[in-house]
Amino acid sequence: MMDNNSFIFLYLDFDGVLHADGEPAIDESGRLCQNPNLFCWLKNLEEVLDDFPEVRIIVSSDWRRLFDDETLIKLLGNLGWRFYGVVECTISDRYTEILQDATTRKIEYWLALDDHKAVKAAMAKDNRLIFCLPEKGISAFEQQQELRQKIKFLYKQMK
Repeated sequence: MMDNNSFIFLYLDFDGVLHADGEPAIDESGRLCQNPNLFCWLKNLEEVLDDFPEVRIIVSSDWRRLFDDETLIKLLGNLGWRFYGVVECTISDRYTEILQDATTRKIEYWLALDDHKAVKAAMAKDNRLIFCLPEKGISAFEQQQELRQKIKFLYKQMK
């Protein structure tokens, strides 16, 4: 079994982080739409994480309920190799789900990138959270810088 404390984990939302919230994603049949705007900011996240090979991704997005792991890995494109799983629990809010998952997995070093209102509300008490504006996501330079700084800080704590 892998030691979860030799990695930094990024709990990742999709809508409002990797593309604008509200982009059409699923058709009437429950299949992924051919929408070129989906995952349009994935490259921004790739660029940030390029310098941090020890970062692994846990999908916290509601997309985890729609698609299996193999599909989620494909959707992550060049970041697919970082996929570590999905948040397994379903609780009333995203922040609580992430906390429960980190506790269950015994993860010490983690961050969350999300546009969920529960994450925004919890930022005042938990500095591991990075809130994205749903119309800008990780394309916003401020969020990219914040993610870099917080990863560097966790690296220092790990050593």
